[in-house]
Amino acid sequence: MACLSLSLSISCNHLSNSAMADYSNVTQIQYDKDAEDVIVIDRVVDSCKYVRLRTDKSYLIGKIDQLLLCDSFIVVIDKHIAQSILVFDYDGNFLNRISRLGNGPGEYLIINHVAINDRKEVCILDNAKERITIFDIKGKMIESKHLPFRGKSLEYLGNNNLLFRVENCYAEVGYKEIEKSSFVLTEMNGNIIYTFGDDHSYRNPSYQSYSDNIYKYDGRLYGRLDHGNLVYEFDKDSVIGRFELSLKNDKLYSPTIEDMSTPGLYKEKRLQQPSFSGTFFICADYSCFRMMFPERTNLYTWFFRINNTGRILTLSTESNDPLLACFNNPLSRWRDNTLVQEISPTVLLSRKNEILENSKIEKKEALFDGLSLEDNPVLFFYSFNSTVLINGDVSQQ
Repeated sequence: MACLSLSLSISCNHLSNSAMADYSNVTQIQYDKDAEDVIVIDRVVDSCKYVRLRTDKSYLIGKIDQLLLCDSFIVVIDKHIAQSILVFDYDGNFLNRISRLGNGPGEYLIINHVAINDRKEVCILDNAKERITIFDIKGKMIESKHLPFRGKSLEYLGNNNLLFRVENCYAEVGYKEIEKSSFVLTEMNGNIIYTFGDDHSYRNPSYQSYSDNIYKYDGRLYGRLDHGNLVYEFDKDSVIGRFELSLKNDKLYSPTIEDMSTPGLYKEKRLQQPSFSGTFFICADYSCFRMMFPERTNLYTWFFRINNTGRILTLSTESNDPLLACFNNPLSRWRDNTLVQEISPTVLLSRKNEILENSKIEKKEALFDGLSLEDNPVLFFYSFNSTVLINGDVSQQ
């Protein structure tokens, strides 16, 4: 199939369209790290199911960097080890790959980020080629477009717009205003709708956050500025401040320009003060946020905010069930209230006896049937019981 190549064209009028955020309805979320409202994972997870991704030397996975869950298929993105985009069904069967590493038409040199829209069109962001390339879910290339700036991540807003998190350290001549922006919303033909934000970190890109900074829940797009504690919602016409995180009787770290420009100072301060990691999930009945507390043995803490009451509960992952105790770094939300993460065969096999003896998951014997250290990761679906969360069935610890 011939490749349709389009250049993103931006006029001066487009560049001047810098969005102003609406802060009139920001929800303040204050977390008390010393509060005794602790929800134990054994009580709140009512089921934990798994999908064993089939293994073959032609579609090995090293580490899952992105996980896109659709109704009938799973898209697994390994950006760095296998450098592949693979499609599986919910029985773990391999269906197909989307594009491949290479310098030919429709191939990628780097996978910076992947997005999918309601038409099941998959968009690959490749800064090395300065392009985005769009495929159908079976891997057939639809079109490829030149990108005159570097994007850190991207996401579809509807089917006809793309929101980019700009890797604000490079843009082509004529596009320097975008270089200092944090987010850019474009039409599919490349016209800029608006730009937003001006991070400190564009002065020193090595200090940019590692989180993707764009999240999509129920068709809505959310993001934050690097190292910021305020979560924005992006729609076609505006940017809205949605959540602002803070600590009771303490302060979340928010770096200054001096921190970002002084070698070693940012890292030193970040390891001394609590901070918001930038990872969060907005589910049907709750939202959850990951905080970092350097003084704690477990560096990261998850807390839940009940959507209809605003109540905040800290999640404890101390459990006799080793699969529940492994919950720490979910990759994606599934349906209303389920979070999904990978667990490597190495971890599973090292705890095999504990899992067989103490885990309450179904088909745990089948989990280890033929499992080897070289196999692909296993996906675990943690379904959180919204009734328990809403009713506040807590344990004081």
